[in-house]
Amino acid sequence: MKSLRCDVASVWKRYLKARHIELRNKLIEHYRPLVHMQAARLAQKLPAQISYDEICSAGYDGLLEAVEAYDPCHKAKFETFCQQRIHGAVMDWLRALDGQSRTVRSFEKQRMHCKEILDSALGRPPTNAEIAQQMGVTTDRFAELSRLSRLGHEVHLSAIQSDDDGYHRGSPGGWDIGDANAVDPSQRVSRQMLTDYIARGLNREERLVLVLYYTEGLTMAEIGLVLDLSESRVSQIHKDVITRLRRRFKNEAAELVA
Repeated sequence: MKSLRCDVASVWKRYLKARHIELRNKLIEHYRPLVHMQAARLAQKLPAQISYDEICSAGYDGLLEAVEAYDPCHKAKFETFCQQRIHGAVMDWLRALDGQSRTVRSFEKQRMHCKEILDSALGRPPTNAEIAQQMGVTTDRFAELSRLSRLGHEVHLSAIQSDDDGYHRGSPGGWDIGDANAVDPSQRVSRQMLTDYIARGLNREERLVLVLYYTEGLTMAEIGLVLDLSESRVSQIHKDVITRLRRRFKNEAAELVA
């Protein structure tokens, strides 16, 4: 542990002096667990339409900005500074969703109207591309508005409690990290589909225990800190879920054979 802290301190020293992207990326990779833990806490308070992965995606923007903006001369501990930035980034993303709700409602109304027209004219359900053309929007814009529509019309920010909710991001910058070892996006989608299938019928707390343990690699004790549960309670939830999943898959396998 001591050598790890020394290594991170060395990377910080070199990054603050040279500001090389490679060093910045090493710091981002090291502090990724902060995003996961913050996202897990927020996922318990947000509507079910807002997925853990989407919260993480917004949180990574905050982590990136925290690394780039951190100044140790202010004597603030980076972890504390970073968590505020991660929370602020997620809040900004949620506010953007909330601000788009009127546009989304208008889009849904127009989409339903165009779909009815095409249903009658074509004698079959129209494709998304046909509806987009009828609406006079690009397929990319149609897909984005459809995604926002699925998230829900409004995100209630009052459900989130924070000691410091006054932070607003100053720049819309995004990720520009190139990684030759990056995982194929199709693998991520496949993993998400598998996770959704396995977690079918589980409540949010049970789902988070599985995601944090098997996907993020947190220990039972760390999960307990995130979910405000005892380590023994997390272990019990994990045991109960695994038992139910084994029973469910056994029954589904039997039905397939029959």
